[in-house]
Amino acid sequence: MIMRVKIRDIAKELNISPSTVSRALAGNPKISEITKKKVNDLAIKLNYQPDLIARSLKSKKTKTIGFIIPDVTNPVCPEITKGAEDIASKNKLNIILCNSDYDPIKELEYLKILIQKRVDGILIIPYADENYLNKILKDYDVPCVLLDTKPLKGTSRSYVYTDHKYGAYLATKYLIELGHKRIAIINGPEIHSPCKQMEEGYLNALKKFDIPLNPSYIKECNFKKENSYNAMKELLNLDKNEIPTGVIFISDMAAIGAYDAITEKKYKIPEDFSIIGYDNILETKYFNPSLSTVNQAKYELGEIGMELLINEMKNPGNFKKEQIKLKPKLIIRQSSGPPREFC
Repeated sequence: MIMRVKIRDIAKELNISPSTVSRALAGNPKISEITKKKVNDLAIKLNYQPDLIARSLKSKKTKTIGFIIPDVTNPVCPEITKGAEDIASKNKLNIILCNSDYDPIKELEYLKILIQKRVDGILIIPYADENYLNKILKDYDVPCVLLDTKPLKGTSRSYVYTDHKYGAYLATKYLIELGHKRIAIINGPEIHSPCKQMEEGYLNALKKFDIPLNPSYIKECNFKKENSYNAMKELLNLDKNEIPTGVIFISDMAAIGAYDAITEKKYKIPEDFSIIGYDNILETKYFNPSLSTVNQAKYELGEIGMELLINEMKNPGNFKKEQIKLKPKLIIRQSSGPPREFC
């Protein structure tokens, strides 16, 4: 068995005190540069690894952040995570990543696990709302920032979120201005804040332009390509004079499924259907035809969220909670155009 090198081993070899070694490794300005170099060179030579558990017990800090995301396979999540990780890395913090699979029960279980591991703070892209998360969080004093979900009234937590209501409004308004009047939305479950916001934006645009709502045009899927494929097939099976000419999707991934359903029926995009996705993932520009979409600042979402969390961790009890709303932007590509009537 290889024996673990300890601070006292380095101290003994250099004939200095263990406290001097400890301060040298920590970069204490009171230790001379010559001593720091000797200590660090020997630490590297002996493959010294600090005892993080002992250090965290002494400082009451673990230098770790828990980050709960809804779907590790969703291309949006890695970009958000990248923004958060870059800020964490600059602050010498590590991230424990948890995948909830859009399951509120798993979210609560992960919250329990992260708190048991004594993380210094938690970032979460929640499926449920803050009230549900507070079943766990209310009993603990761990800093927590919520991402990509609209703040509840009277919240006591920081949020960073995209204005999805405005994003869906932009997409619907654009289709209306192209001449579309039969516009559908394939959305996610209403319990999920972005989905609720998107439906509100869609309905607001219809109302503003005096276009009556057809309840058959609101379809629900669970973010998976196969579910949006089935939802699109339901729209295609409506009477010819009722089939929508424009469709907005909860995500770009959901729009991929619609492409398959439309081409199977020998229809064309955008000649027969105008399609607008949501998220502006990298692949959208390479779709055939390229996908019009709504861009949300994914990297910035994670970046700003982590900055808020670190500020709260540094100033517990004195940090003013912030709710930061990011504006989405409509990206027009080849999948949208004027309508061609079916009847």
